[in-house]
Amino acid sequence: MKPKEGKQFLVRMRVVFGFMVLAGFVLIANLFYIQITNGSRFRAQADGQYVVSTYNSFERGSIYLEDKDGTRVTAAGQKSGYKVSINPSTFSADPDDITEKIQSIVPDFDPQVLIDALSRENRTYVEIVNQLNKEDGEALKEILGKAAQLHAEKWRVYPLGGSAAHVLGFLGYEGDDYNGRYGLERQYEDTLKREDVDVYTNFFARIFHNVETFVDPDKVPEGDIVATIDPEVQLFLERELFGVYDTWSSASVGGIIVNPKTGEVYAMGAVPTFDNNDFSEEAISVFKNPLVENVHEMGSIMKPLIVAMAIDSNSIDPDTLSYYDTGSVEVGISTIKNFDGRGRGWVDTQEILNQSLNTGMVYISSKIPKETFRDYMGRYGFTGRTGIDLPSEGKNLTGNLSSNRDIEFANMSFGQGIAVTPIAMARALSSLGNGGTLVTPHVVKEIDYTNGFTKHLDYEAESSVAISSETSEKISQMLVNVFDAYRDGGVKLPGYSIAAKTGTAQIPNPAGGYYDDRNLHSFFGYFPAYDPEFLVFLYTVHPKGVRYASQTLIDPFLDTAKYLINYYDVPPDR
Repeated sequence: MKPKEGKQFLVRMRVVFGFMVLAGFVLIANLFYIQITNGSRFRAQADGQYVVSTYNSFERGSIYLEDKDGTRVTAAGQKSGYKVSINPSTFSADPDDITEKIQSIVPDFDPQVLIDALSRENRTYVEIVNQLNKEDGEALKEILGKAAQLHAEKWRVYPLGGSAAHVLGFLGYEGDDYNGRYGLERQYEDTLKREDVDVYTNFFARIFHNVETFVDPDKVPEGDIVATIDPEVQLFLERELFGVYDTWSSASVGGIIVNPKTGEVYAMGAVPTFDNNDFSEEAISVFKNPLVENVHEMGSIMKPLIVAMAIDSNSIDPDTLSYYDTGSVEVGISTIKNFDGRGRGWVDTQEILNQSLNTGMVYISSKIPKETFRDYMGRYGFTGRTGIDLPSEGKNLTGNLSSNRDIEFANMSFGQGIAVTPIAMARALSSLGNGGTLVTPHVVKEIDYTNGFTKHLDYEAESSVAISSETSEKISQMLVNVFDAYRDGGVKLPGYSIAAKTGTAQIPNPAGGYYDDRNLHSFFGYFPAYDPEFLVFLYTVHPKGVRYASQTLIDPFLDTAKYLINYYDVPPDR
């Protein structure tokens, strides 16, 4: 062999050897995956070899919630069990007798199911019962005899029993496809789905599972989702929301608890809600996440954003501004009044916020150039979407920003004439307390891939500046004064500074104008005010027999604030 040929041979051998080493590494890694990581699951499959495999024996990634100590709770997982089918042509028992025996095991079994199954005499396979545990499945097969077969199956379960249903979503059919339809199930469908769904997957096919992901960078690897939602906080928030819903017979109620500095959502809930284990009787409208998809005119909680805008743009000096309030103000041909129609005489910026004076806000907004107003509404994120990792985020209705009419800007100054999603509102309000940064709200913090890698989601690079840190501190001071003044100081929490504001807005009438007797109440607060760890945002649509948000939402907010302070052991700041 010539020297040149010898060198070429050695190169080829090294390439072959390198490939063999790589293949061996992949083989060992996947054997570890099979025997250690998923050993219990494959043993369960082996135990079930005596039953018949069916098309809906599927695999899907899990969704976990994490409490304050890092303990994970399965919010969406799988349950293994059995279903029973019969062969009508070989079924010879008395249907009435068999129905009674089936109901002794499955109490809610519908007799009509067996009658319909037996009428299909030309079929050899008709399912009659599913989602049974092993003992019930075997007992039922013994009752039905040779005409029955037992089939292994897995199905999606939500162990929290409907808690965080709007965040999690559920699985459902879309044509012939069974996939995530709402919430995280839909948003992370490509991550949660599993392509080799057969219970009895070929061993060697399983060994090389996920190899395609290594060589195809465009393919989304399979994994499990770890959410930012704290299950304990979520349950508490939902109890508070149901309390408001029941007490005031509201059309709907919603709430968000978010870290204003990072955008991590600790809890997100809405009523009416549903149980994602059993939702067949629910109206489709209930499945939408109203905190992400719906828009509302939010009312007076918009006022601090406008005041901060005016301060930050040097349109006003909050320490010297003085306005004479007569109770109403003319803007073009329109008259804008305070909530009670009364005038307060000379008031400063702090009193405009304390008493939530619409007239004072119209005066402040008139000092802000319209182009500056538009710019800051964009800085607050209202002219775009938040980018939250949940599907179908609604588009804010901000068309009035393009107008040059004074009345549009006057209305927007106290939260009418502009409609935004609750999550967009919570995001903008977070900038008031976090030093002026517009963060990205999110409900997932980690993805654990089946190939052994973990992705920690980082949203810091997506943040932007809304207002200066000096303006943030100033508006926080003013909002602390607002909260301290509620109920003549009766709502203050000893040792803690809380920046907060109520909002009451008229609800638009589809026929034009606004309803006279329907309001949306809103409330937000963040604390500790000068280095906030939590922002709580609450709203309720059309509560009955009550007029103001101070009557409906302050107490639920106080309960929530006390709970969070105790649960997370937040030290006092004053």
